Amino acid sequence: MTQDANIKPTTPISKVWVIPILALLVGGWMVYYQWKNQGPLITINMQSASGIEVNKTPIKVRDLDIGQVKRIELNPDLNGVTVTARIDNNAAHLLNENTQFWVVAPRISFSEVSGLNTLLSGSFIAMTAESGNQEVLQFTALERPPVTPPGTPGLHVKLTSQNDELTYKPGDTLIYKGFKVGEFEEVNFNVDEGVIEYRAFIHDPYHKLINANTRFWNVSGVKLQLASTGLTIQTGSLETLLANGVTFGNPQGVSKGAAIDNDAEFVIYNDYDAAADERFKYAAQYILLIEESVRGLTVGAPVEYRGLQIGKVEAINYASIEIGSLLDDDYPIPVLINLYPGKVRLEDSETGLKFLRERLARWIGKDLRATLRMGNVLTGGLYVDLQHVDDPEIAAIQTVNGFDIIPTVSNEFTQLTQKADAILDKINALPLEDLITQIGDVVQTLEAAAESVNQTSDNFDATLASFDTETLNAQIQQSLQAFEGLLKHYSQGGLSKAEIADTMNALQDTLRAIQPLLRQLNTTPNGLIFSDNADVDIQPKARETNP
Repeated sequence: MTQDANIKPTTPISKVWVIPILALLVGGWMVYYQWKNQGPLITINMQSASGIEVNKTPIKVRDLDIGQVKRIELNPDLNGVTVTARIDNNAAHLLNENTQFWVVAPRISFSEVSGLNTLLSGSFIAMTAESGNQEVLQFTALERPPVTPPGTPGLHVKLTSQNDELTYKPGDTLIYKGFKVGEFEEVNFNVDEGVIEYRAFIHDPYHKLINANTRFWNVSGVKLQLASTGLTIQTGSLETLLANGVTFGNPQGVSKGAAIDNDAEFVIYNDYDAAADERFKYAAQYILLIEESVRGLTVGAPVEYRGLQIGKVEAINYASIEIGSLLDDDYPIPVLINLYPGKVRLEDSETGLKFLRERLARWIGKDLRATLRMGNVLTGGLYVDLQHVDDPEIAAIQTVNGFDIIPTVSNEFTQLTQKADAILDKINALPLEDLITQIGDVVQTLEAAAESVNQTSDNFDATLASFDTETLNAQIQQSLQAFEGLLKHYSQGGLSKAEIADTMNALQDTLRAIQPLLRQLNTTPNGLIFSDNADVDIQPKARETNP
């Protein structure tokens, strides 16, 4: 008996394919998920790729990894490199017009020490976390890290410098009364205007000190100035000794101004005096025509009246004044001065300026004159002194190129020089040749007298030599021996001391006895010849009669 076979069709797909299909689906889902959730690719233009490695160098925000470098390419024009990086999706919202990138690497300078933690971990690309309105995927990295971390409370200001010889750099300090309160962040040279522009940041709460009347001035290093007032040394803090620095404040006499907005513009003055003078908006300008040397007079030298500064020298040999050439015999050097109404206690306004001009015009017509005086003997610095002089020459108000001229008089040094020249002229007028001839004759006479004295001395020496010194000594010795014998005789057999005393007493008695005789001779020299009958009393008698 035959048995029929039961034939069943096989499954078209084997169960073995289930696992690869499931793996493929899972892998596809993972790829889709990764693609769906990965962040965007960005490009960063840099000067160089120093310290950056593909698939190693991270991109960080506040020390948190939010991306990684994927590719580095050299720019076609060879002016830098282009770095392509992948940013995590959860940080994609930070990519806007305010986002900035920079490379963090070890940096050591006078103004900062940063990035030392990258000595072991390697360099990385830092990124700011600031909000914005527009998504941006192409960036240009900063050449150095920003001085102020993003989000720091404070105030940004824009500064321009008066001093073209001094340039501040990012990281230089802003100080206030010795405290570091801010830093320079950016520096840019404006080619069109030819000025250097800065952007600085002042930390909170010091930014509240800035107002519309605030002035900034330089305190870099040590400033040694020899001027008419003497030796001046100015310095800031230890930081400004090693690097540049700027301070600020309201100069004395300037009230606090209105509050300012962010990125307000200010000027950096050379020193405090320049910043203080800037508060005066009105100034009367005059010209001095100096006919003597201006050596020692500097721009900025004070202009004083009765010992108080009321202005300063603005320019020396002012080029806008055309009065001839310096090689002319009578060329006066034009000096431009500024006189401030605010410094003479007038209003800093058009009214104060008008009053100042009217008063000076009246004084110039009378006796106001300008002179150069030496402010310091050691430095030789000069200043301009306005003074009222006695018996001046009448001077009318003169102008040159629209500037009024203040007449000048010679200073003390010039007057002393003129007196010295007059004395020298008198000395030159003396008959020096005749005087020299007479002096020569006197010298010859003195020489003859000296020769005569020498001859007399020789004759005296010869006379002394002619003496018989031995005979003279023998005679002296004989005299001494005779005197010695006399003394010996007195001591041995001569009159004794008592006998001499008796003799002297008898002599005194005799003198006493003859004293009356001596008196008589003194009164009546002829008393020894004629008797004076002083003791006879003559009585009158009657004439006898004859019996």
